[in-house]
Amino acid sequence: MKMKWVLICLLAFVSIAHAQTGNYFLSHYAPTSEKINYLSFQIEQDQKGVLYFANKTGVVEFDGRNWSVVSTPGAVFTLATSGNDVLVGGVDGYGRLYRDENSHQAYQSLSAQQPDAANIFFAQVRDDKVYFINEQKLFVVSIATGVTETVIKVTDEQIAFTGLFNFGGSIYAETEGLSLVKLEQGKFIPASLTLPANREVQFASGLTNTNKALIGVEGARLFLAEGTAVREILIKDKSYLVNNIMVSGTWVNESLIAIGTLRGGVFFLNPETGATEEITNYYTGLPDNEVYALHTDSNLGVWVAHNYGFSRIAPFLPFRSFNHYPGLEGNLLCAHSFQGQVYVGTTLGLFHLVKEEVYHDEIIFDAQPNSEVVTPSSITAQQTKRGVFSLLKRKKKKIAEPQEKTASVAPGKSRPKVQPRKIRRVLIALNHVYKKIDEVQGKVFQMTEANSKLIASGFGGVFEIEGTKARAITKEPVRSVFLSPSLKQLVIGTINEEIKTFAEDKKGWQETHQLDSLSDFISHMFDDKLQNLWLCGRSGIYKVETVDNEITDVINVPFSNPSMDEALGIAYGTEVYIAASGVFNRYDGSHNKLVRYDSLPSPKKYFASAGNFWFYDEHRWRTVDPRLQAALKLEWLSLFADIRFLAPAGKGEGLWVITASNELYKFSSNTIVGDIKDYPLFLREVRGEQSKIAPAKAIKVSQLESSLNFEFIQPDYVSVEALEYRYQVKGLTNNWSRWSASNNRVNFSYLPPGQYQLEVQSKNLMGKISEVELIKIEVLPPYWKQPWFYASEFVVFGILVFLSLKLGAANARYRYLSRLLSLLTIILLIQFIQTVVASQITIKSSPVIDFFIQVFIALLILPIESYLRKFMLRTSAQKLE
Repeated sequence: MKMKWVLICLLAFVSIAHAQTGNYFLSHYAPTSEKINYLSFQIEQDQKGVLYFANKTGVVEFDGRNWSVVSTPGAVFTLATSGNDVLVGGVDGYGRLYRDENSHQAYQSLSAQQPDAANIFFAQVRDDKVYFINEQKLFVVSIATGVTETVIKVTDEQIAFTGLFNFGGSIYAETEGLSLVKLEQGKFIPASLTLPANREVQFASGLTNTNKALIGVEGARLFLAEGTAVREILIKDKSYLVNNIMVSGTWVNESLIAIGTLRGGVFFLNPETGATEEITNYYTGLPDNEVYALHTDSNLGVWVAHNYGFSRIAPFLPFRSFNHYPGLEGNLLCAHSFQGQVYVGTTLGLFHLVKEEVYHDEIIFDAQPNSEVVTPSSITAQQTKRGVFSLLKRKKKKIAEPQEKTASVAPGKSRPKVQPRKIRRVLIALNHVYKKIDEVQGKVFQMTEANSKLIASGFGGVFEIEGTKARAITKEPVRSVFLSPSLKQLVIGTINEEIKTFAEDKKGWQETHQLDSLSDFISHMFDDKLQNLWLCGRSGIYKVETVDNEITDVINVPFSNPSMDEALGIAYGTEVYIAASGVFNRYDGSHNKLVRYDSLPSPKKYFASAGNFWFYDEHRWRTVDPRLQAALKLEWLSLFADIRFLAPAGKGEGLWVITASNELYKFSSNTIVGDIKDYPLFLREVRGEQSKIAPAKAIKVSQLESSLNFEFIQPDYVSVEALEYRYQVKGLTNNWSRWSASNNRVNFSYLPPGQYQLEVQSKNLMGKISEVELIKIEVLPPYWKQPWFYASEFVVFGILVFLSLKLGAANARYRYLSRLLSLLTIILLIQFIQTVVASQITIKSSPVIDFFIQVFIALLILPIESYLRKFMLRTSAQKLE
C-alpha cells in the first residue's frame, strides 16, 4: 500500500513537471510582396544558409531579412540543393537558378530539349547528379554541366511514377503498379526494404551524416530504416495522425522527428520510444493547422509553410511559450513560479495554469458496402499534392466525412435510426488551461513570496494565494509590495501615496502602522546588506534603518528625478545603486547623496526583481553581477527587440520574459542543446546609381558612378534582431563604424578616384564575430582626368605654340593671327593647369565653393600666364625683325 502511494506521488510529480514545460518557440514570417503566394510545396536550404521555397509564383528566396521571387514559366513543385546550386522542377519542366548579366537571380531551363518533361513533381540529389521525375519519366541531370545524361521511362507494369526518395545513399522511386523500386546501374529493381504491401510511401527523410531514414507510409505508419533493416515506430498517440491525416515528415535530430498533418499542425515525437513530445498547432501558436511543407534547417529549426505564410518552430531554443494556452485574458503584466505551479498577472486579473489534455469524441460508423466514399484519414500526402495540380490522371476518389449507414424503406414508412458502432476519445492537443482566480479583480502587476506563501498585488489590492483561492490582505489599490527581511514585515506602497506595513500572526496579516508618517508614490523597495530598507519614490529615496527588526531612523536621500520616472534600486555587495531617467546612481553614505555612476552604460530599459537588476544597453541585456550574467547566458534575451517584464522563474529555473507583443516565455539556459551554427557572411548585392553590379572580390567603377550601395548578409533565423554589423573602408578612414543591425548596408554617396578596401564584420547574439573577405574597390577618374587625356592636351598645346611661332615668323601679314593664336594657346594652357590642379582636390562641395577654388587657382597661376604672354609676344616680334 505504501509503495502504491509512492507511485501515485511520483506520477503526480512527473505530471506537474511535464505541465510546466511550455510550448516550442515559434517565429512567424509573412512576406508582404504581392508577388509571393503562400502556397509552397517544398522548402530547401543552400550551403550559405539561404532558404528557397517551391512556390506557386516561382522560387521564393529568403535570407533572414530579404524576400525575393525568381520568376519561372510556371508553378514550381519541387526543389533540390547541392552546395549553393539550386535545382528546380515544376509545370514547365526542370532547370536551375543562376546569376544573369545584371547580377539578378534568374531561372535557366535544362529541359528544353526533352520531350514530355513537363509537370516535374519530385527532385532528389545524389553525389553530382540530380534526379527529376514526372508521371512518365525519370531524368538524370549532371549538376556541373546541366546536361540530361539519362532518361528512364516508366514501364507498363509500373504504370506511373508517384514518388522519388533518397535515403541510405540510394535513389528509390514509388510507382503505382510495383510500389517501391530502387535505382541501380541505370535501371529499377525491386527494393529490398520490408514495408507494408499495398501501402503508399508518403515521404522519406534521411538523417544527416547517418544511413538512417524515416519512412512514412499510408495509414499513419512510421518506419525507421538503417541499411536494409526496417522497424516500425510504435506511435503512442497514433490516433492523432490518423485523425488529422499525416502528409509529410522530417528529422529534427536523432531523438526528435516532426510530422506535418493536413489539419492538425505539426506532431513531434521521439523515434525511439514513439512518445509524443509536442503538438504545435493553432492551440499552441501556429497560425494554421494545414501544413503545406516541412523542412529542418541547419540549426534544428523546423520550417512550416501554411496558408498564412511561414513559421519556424525551434524545439531546442532555451525559450518555451506560455501564453497560447486557452483561458488567459488581458495584456500580460507579470509571471511567477510557485511550488511547481505557474501564475500570470494580467490587466484583467490573476490566472493559474493547470494541465488539461484536450480530446474530442469521434463517432465510428459501420462501413457501407460497395461505397466509394473514403474517410479523410485514408488520403495520402502524394494524392493530396498531385490532386491539387492534376499531375496524375488517375481515377479520383470522392472525399467525404464518414456518413451514417442508411437503408432503403418503403414509401410512407419512417426511416429506422442507425446507431453508431462505437465512440472513442481522440487526442487533439497536449494542452493546458489557465483558470482565473475569481477573488482577484483588476490589474495584477506584481507577485512575490512571503512566509512560503504567494502574494499577488495590483489595483484590486493585495492577496494571499493558495492554489486557485485568494484571501485579501488589503483591498486598497497598490503599486508595490515587498517582504522586508530586515523588518520581517510586508511593506505595501499604495496608489494613494501611503506606505502600509503588515505582520503575520496566527490570525493572518495584521497592519502595524510603522511607516504611516511617510507619503510618496513608492515604485520599488529592497533591503541592503546592512539591514536597511530602501524605498524608491518619485520625489525621494528613503533609507529606513532597522535594528533587531525595529525601525530606528528614516533618512531622506536627495534625489533628482525631473522626468518623474519610476526609480528602481538594488544592493550589490555593500553598495546601493539607484536607476532612474536612464542614469545609474551610487549611494554615497558619507555625504548621504546619490552620485552618478559611469562604470556601467546608461540603461535604455531596466527591471529590478528578486534582488537582481536587469538592464538593456542598446546592444544586449546585462546584470550588474558578472557571475549571474555568465550563468544565465543573458545574451539570448537579445532575441527580443522589446521586453516589458523580466523576473526569475524560481530557484535556478531561468527567467520569465514578457515581450511588447504580449508573449510570455520561460527562458532557461540549461536547456540549450549545442551551439548556433553560423552561416557565412557574404556580399549579397552591389548597386550603382543606375543598375546592379555583379558582386565580386574586386569592383571597378567610374568616378561618375561612384555612388555605391553594398548589402552584406549573414543568414540568421534565430537571432536576426540581435545580429549586428560594422565596417571600415581602408584608404578612406582608419576607424570602424559602430556595431548596428543596420550596418549590413554600406552606402557611399561619393568616392574620389583611388583604391579602397571594404572590410565588414558581423556579430551574433553570443558575441561571435564573422567577417567577409576584403572587397577591393577601384574608382577610376573620368576620361578627361586620365593621364592619356592630359598628354593629348599637352600635345595639342605644343602644336598650337609651334603654329603661333611659325606664323609670326613667316610673314608680317600673319602677325595679328599669330597673336590671336598665342592668346588662345595661353588661355587653353591656363585652363589645362586649372583642371589638373582641381583634379587633385578630392572634396565634394557646392558650386559657390568650387567658384572660389577656381578664383584662388587663377590667382596662383596669374604670374605664369603673364610670363607666357610676354614671352610669346616677344618671340614673335623678334622673328619679324
